[in-house]
Amino acid sequence: MLSHLTVKNVALIESVELALGPGLTVLTGETGAGKSILVEALLLLLGQRASADVVRTGAAEAVVEGQWQLGGENAGRVDAVLAEQGLPPLEDGALLLRRVVSREGRHKQQVNGALCTVAQLRAVAEPLVDFTGQHAHQQLLRRDAALPLLDGLAGLDADVTAMAQVYAAAAAVQTELAELRQKEAEKERRLDVIRFYLDEIEALAPEPDENERLEVERRRLQNAGRLRDALTETRALLCDGDDDALTKVQQAQAALKRASRDDPGLADVAGALDEAAAVLGDVAHTLRRRGEVEDDPGRLAAVEDRLDALKRVMKKHGGDLAGVLRAQATLTAERAGLEQAGERVAALEARLRVVVAEAAALARRISARRAGAAPGMASAIEAELPALGMPSARVTVRVEPLTIAPGPSAVTGLCHDDGTPLSRTGSDRVELLFSANAGEAPEPLAKVASGGELSRVLLAVKRVLLQHDPVPVSVFDEVDAGVGGAVGEAIGEKLEAIAGQHRQALAITHLPQIACRGETHLVIEKGVDGGRTVSRVRTVIEEARVDELARMLGGREITAATLEHARDVLSRAAEQRRRDRAAATTAPAPALAVEPAAVEPAAVEPAAVEPARKARKRSSA
Repeated sequence: MLSHLTVKNVALIESVELALGPGLTVLTGETGAGKSILVEALLLLLGQRASADVVRTGAAEAVVEGQWQLGGENAGRVDAVLAEQGLPPLEDGALLLRRVVSREGRHKQQVNGALCTVAQLRAVAEPLVDFTGQHAHQQLLRRDAALPLLDGLAGLDADVTAMAQVYAAAAAVQTELAELRQKEAEKERRLDVIRFYLDEIEALAPEPDENERLEVERRRLQNAGRLRDALTETRALLCDGDDDALTKVQQAQAALKRASRDDPGLADVAGALDEAAAVLGDVAHTLRRRGEVEDDPGRLAAVEDRLDALKRVMKKHGGDLAGVLRAQATLTAERAGLEQAGERVAALEARLRVVVAEAAALARRISARRAGAAPGMASAIEAELPALGMPSARVTVRVEPLTIAPGPSAVTGLCHDDGTPLSRTGSDRVELLFSANAGEAPEPLAKVASGGELSRVLLAVKRVLLQHDPVPVSVFDEVDAGVGGAVGEAIGEKLEAIAGQHRQALAITHLPQIACRGETHLVIEKGVDGGRTVSRVRTVIEEARVDELARMLGGREITAATLEHARDVLSRAAEQRRRDRAAATTAPAPALAVEPAAVEPAAVEPAAVEPARKARKRSSA
């Protein structure tokens, strides 16, 4: 159970510390006193999205802290989550959660003293509290509302998770197949384009840097005459003239050698001249080997044609020859892929048949389990309604095949052999039908139920769900909307019965018929302290509780008769509580009958997920 709750600097609450006990705790107060703030603080502790707006004006940060004392199955489940999240384990069943929100919007979360993320906090808190908000009864009007309820009661959460995984796999294969088929329709046109480009490139057969070499050759051919004159002049000056440079250097070389005999210091100079003579000799040899430069108009035309062809192709593929060669490699690979696309389509079609068969088999198994559990769920809900002032009410849980796959992400074409669509949750539509009056056929809740009836049906559903879900704390935020009088009294009895199922319940209420049923009664009040508005919470007992109940019964003017009425209400509630507890010791909670599946298991490994609550939202707010 939740043993302690501390709230500091959340909206109007400056500091509240609550010691909570087992059974039903009721929270009352005037409208606007801050009951919703306390609920918001608890939701923050459970990992709800937070903003800096929750921080009390003038404070640096808001702090919410809760301590749970857990045992048995609840302790085991929470310890498993803690281990999965890498967080410290329970110590003697104690769990401490802490959430801090700063005015700058920074968040800090702790589990058993260890820092964690909001997602980790939410994962740990998820098995701790079942929250039913003010508008939860409106959720029952949605056509898909009954599906997760039935799945949770039938123990189908793991199968439904596996169904979602198989459906996602089938949808992925089908999407890829559709894309390939679209490409198949465009394949021939694309192949024609690819073949044209590749034929052009392959016919040209370009070589790396070929265009640069051809540009050099073209310049040489275009300027053959000028080049020839320059080479002739160079050879004449260097080595082929009557008084050329090489001859003079050789003469100087001979003279210097003679001089070096008389002056050994000239040996280095003679050596340098030898090197110069050798270089000039090499140059002369190269020039003679080049021979005459001749005009070659035919070769020049061929080079220019080749360069023009290369430029046309380069313009189509990036502007240079490297781009042409890259395009050739890319187009060759694309051509191979397109030519093999037919094989890929056939492989995907075969894969899709296998995955759809797996999904269909799992969906049949789920459908059989749902059909088997639906009558038991309907009977269990119906059995709760007489005590809520609806003795003639009838409930039916209708399970029927889908006609259209639900949701914007539904994939067409995924279906059973008979055409029944498959969806992420199987192939069923589950609807809760209701009739409040004898002789009237049950109809969808949205069609026949009033606001007060919806509130009571919701409470009946919650009572049934909680009988099969060991969550330790249940919170009901003004679920008495639209009711009063005897019906309010019946709702109070039902809330107390829920709290009596070895769990703890917290009810925020405006009805004295519900407030009188609490073993603990908290009152939240708004006042002014030092010029600042603050909300405070106090526990009321004995005469203080009589006064609060009298306020709820009689409004602003409380008379002696109102006080006596409040005492009588509390006395009758206490007597009823004693009778209920005596009866509870001899009457075990009814078990929900679930027919076993009459189909062979599907060839799918269901994901190992925690049953009952992961398929339906913990918070109905």
